[in-house]
This record gives sequence, C-alpha cells and structure tokens, in this order.
Amino acid sequence: MGLSAVTTTGKPTRVRAPKLRSSDRREMILRQAIDYFAANGFTASTRDLATALGITQSLLYRYFPNKQALIEAAYDEVTLSRWNPFWEDTIKDRSKALEARLEAYYLDYAKLVLRHEWVRILIFAGFEKSGINDRLFKLLKERIFEPVVRECIAEYCSDPEAFIAHENVDLELEMVWGLHASIFYIGMRKWVYATTMPKDVNATIIALVSSFLCGMKARLQARSARLHKPLARRRAKAVR
Repeated sequence: MGLSAVTTTGKPTRVRAPKLRSSDRREMILRQAIDYFAANGFTASTRDLATALGITQSLLYRYFPNKQALIEAAYDEVTLSRWNPFWEDTIKDRSKALEARLEAYYLDYAKLVLRHEWVRILIFAGFEKSGINDRLFKLLKERIFEPVVRECIAEYCSDPEAFIAHENVDLELEMVWGLHASIFYIGMRKWVYATTMPKDVNATIIALVSSFLCGMKARLQARSARLHKPLARRRAKAVR
C-alpha cells in the first residue's frame, strides 16, 4: 500500500511506493516462489500460486510464461546457478593431500546443500517433476564424482593409467554417491524429518570423508594388486 501524507490544505494525499524495475520485480517473484515451493511443493495452480505470492496471475505470466518456466527458474536459482567452479579445482589440486581436498570441498558444498530451500526443493522435484534433477545429477557425476574416483585411483593404485584403462569403476562411483548422500541426509534430518542434527556438522562431514577414503583405499589397492599380476605377466612375455 502507498503511504499517506498531509497537504497544505489539510487533506491527506496518497504517496505511491517507489516502482520496481522489471528485473527487480522478476527477482522478487522468483524469490517468493522459491520460498513457496520449498514449503509446499509444485502442485499449486498458477492462480493459487499468484494469490500466495500476493500478485495477480497476469503479472506472474508477464515474467514467467507458464508454471513450468517458473518452476525451472526457481530450481536453477537454488541449485545450478550456485555451482562453484572452486569445487572442481579443489578436488584436482594435487599440491594438497587428497583428504584435505575432499574435506575442503564437502565442507563448502555442505553450506549450500544443507539449507532449507535446497533440501526441500530437491525432494519435491524428485517426487513431482520427473527429470528435473537430471541436470544437477549429471553435473555432479561429471564434475565431482568421476574426478573424485580418478583422484583416488591416482592416490591408491600402483599403476593408475593401467587401472583406468582396464578396470570398470561403477562401484567406486557408487561409493562417492554414498558419501554425497550421507551428507545430504544431514539436511534431510533437519528440513524433512524435523529430527535431531549432529552436534558438530563439520566434524561429522570430516569423519564421513575419512571413512570413505579408508574404504576406497582398501578397495582400490586390492583391485590394483589383482590387476598388476596379469599385467606384469603380459609385459614380461612381450619383453621376451
């Protein structure tokens, strides 16, 4: 509502609130939609959604041509637009110990994924919008999970290049998924189940990373040793 002022004649006059720029208006609608979707999911009609946001349906359509466009804009804002290239560089930086790299990545990533809007919108998206999470999961697999496996192979295998050339790493990728999911579950405990959280989230994440690397080290070293024997025999025959 506008503000009231008193003129020299003593009569109140309406003072209009400053008009928002188009980009600011769109940002305001998007921000409110994110809060709404995080609380309620994606099932509301555009009419009900506009009412909940305190705007007209026509104004909503001025910035977002349909409900799907608004959902995708909200999803992208919460997830994909906040992707930090620092994470990818951190994982690949071999000037630092592997455990320190993964700790740095997951501690920073957790600041994003343990938030109310991230957790709930991802969950609602999985239930109600088939395929919407695919882009995020593809990004995670290609930019995080596969590089983590490669760095573990470089760290723990006696012949990393031979291992990559001859061995399937599907189960190793699943182990990274497991680590990622265990950290995301901390957020689910708070924002979905409304139950207790770890007293020290950072210490919990560091412990999860350490446990993951212990398991990965044992698995890769055992697989590398099994692979090395037939490769050594083949190389010996080739020399003869």
